[in-house]
Amino acid sequence: MTENNPAPSSLSPPFPNLSNAITTDDVSQKGTGSYRADYVNWCRVSKLLLDKAPGWQFHLAHYVDSGHVWKAPNGTGYVVGYFTGPNGERTPDFPQAIMDHKNKPVAYESVNARDVTDTHRRALAACAAFTFGLAWQLWAKEEVENPMRDSAPEESKPAAKIKGIDDGDQPLKPDDVMICLGEIQSYSKMQDCIKDFRAAFNLPSTAKLNETFTKVKHQQWLNANASKYV
Repeated sequence: MTENNPAPSSLSPPFPNLSNAITTDDVSQKGTGSYRADYVNWCRVSKLLLDKAPGWQFHLAHYVDSGHVWKAPNGTGYVVGYFTGPNGERTPDFPQAIMDHKNKPVAYESVNARDVTDTHRRALAACAAFTFGLAWQLWAKEEVENPMRDSAPEESKPAAKIKGIDDGDQPLKPDDVMICLGEIQSYSKMQDCIKDFRAAFNLPSTAKLNETFTKVKHQQWLNANASKYV
């Protein structure tokens, strides 16, 4: 079977059932207050798969040009993930949109290496939940979007600027803070990122990220330096 052949249309008994694999020790949080969200880091998802489903490997299917990025009809990009098992099993295809920090799809021609690596990690976690039930409890808390929506969602309006304050010192919207904090928590060099952030803004070594990452200039710093910590 080649990577682009149709996958099975439904799950079959040989697939591991990991619906009860996670514990509270596996769960992390991002954001604060009403924007707080529980999640399982992709590294821990990988470790749980190694422990609970040995021999099962995650893959990204190849597109017609042998690359990993697929092109949607409207010109945006996505990846297609699946697992293979120790006895030749192959799970159904799992498409995952390539999205920016605002969860909007990225144009196929604009997809960069960072977009691909980030989406690979997200697809790993989401595909494990879809296929094996791993951490389904956390995904189930997300609001389910109506697939028959009649119109596009309304664009979020930028936060009103405070007069007399430079653009960089303007407060960052709470949802943008949550996105940035979640991004930092996904980095393999998270501690280096936090250390450098504190140094860049002359913060004490005990400063908590969720209390100090509050301004537009903090988001700008992260966007400029993120590639160092992936």
